[in-house]
Order: sequence, then C-alpha cells, then structure tokens
Amino acid sequence: MSLHEAFDGGEKGRTVAEFEKMRFELAWRHFDLHAKQRTQMFHFFIILIPFLFGGCFLLFKEREIIGSLPPIIASAAGSFLALLFLLLDQRNKRLYRVSQDALLLLENQVLFTDFRPLKEVSGANYPGVMSKEKELYGDSHWVKHTTLMSFVYGTAIALFFGLAAYFLAVRLGCIKLPLPSTISTSVSGR
Repeated sequence: MSLHEAFDGGEKGRTVAEFEKMRFELAWRHFDLHAKQRTQMFHFFIILIPFLFGGCFLLFKEREIIGSLPPIIASAAGSFLALLFLLLDQRNKRLYRVSQDALLLLENQVLFTDFRPLKEVSGANYPGVMSKEKELYGDSHWVKHTTLMSFVYGTAIALFFGLAAYFLAVRLGCIKLPLPSTISTSVSGR
C-alpha cells in the first residue's frame, strides 16, 4: 500500500498510518534512550574524574603516613575505570546507531517523501533532518562528539596510567623526591 492509498482514508489506511507511527515510536525511543544514556555517562565521567585525580594526588602527598602503594592502586583503578567508561560509550554508540539507521529509513520512505514534500528555498524537496545532516557533514567530519568523547576517555586512561607509573617510579627510588614532612620543616626553619 502506498502513502497515497494509506492517507486516502478508510480503515486500512488508518491501520497503515498507525503501524508507521508505531515503527517511528519504537525507533525513536530506542535512539533517545541510548543517546541520553551515552550523554549522561559522559557527564558523570566528567564530574567523577577530577575527584579521582585529586584523590590520587592526596594519597601521594600522604605517602609518608599511608605508604606509597595506595596512590599507585588508585591511579591504576582510575585508568581501569576510564577504560570501562570508554567501552560502555562504544556500546551505547553502536546501539543508538542501530535506531538512527531505522529513523533515517523512516525519514526517507515515510516522513519526507514525494507524497507531501517540504520545499527548500531552492525549490528542491527537503530530504529530511538526518539525510540533510549526512549530506552536509557525512562521516568524514572529525570534530564530532564521538571523536571528542573518545579522545577525553583516552586522555584520562593515559593520564591515570602515567600517574601510576610515576608513583611507582617514586616508590622504587627511580625518582628522588623529598618527603612532605621534610619540606614543611625546612620551610618553617628559615
């Protein structure tokens, strides 16, 4: 049944229209769920990371009291946590792209067809929001959320791993640092 037949009326037409509405609703809810989940996870990560970095440095500062192993463990855990967030982000990206493809098909075959076209200023039929975005930007544009989010996760993994390596080098004596208690007494003794 074509869209012309579906919207000419009758019980069969209403059934087809309702079916198309259900298809769209399912695809949209799936897309919305995973896109929001991905964004919320990134926000949580951005809020959590400064506290983890601060905690690692605080543990390192207090190494005289608690030992030098806790900051190494905390930094390694931060690196693992950032990796976990990266993997969850990749999963959510794949899931929302499944529904994005379905929405693109619905856009091309149902919403923005020749049956009731939207006209651009040039007089051409408007292809639809997602189709227009693909036309303008395609997949070659490197400054997009996916790339930037992966860069942030990767940077956090590298920084936490670097902190763990630095703290380990201090523990093994490869890097000589004065203990915090000796620094405060030498400053107050002037």
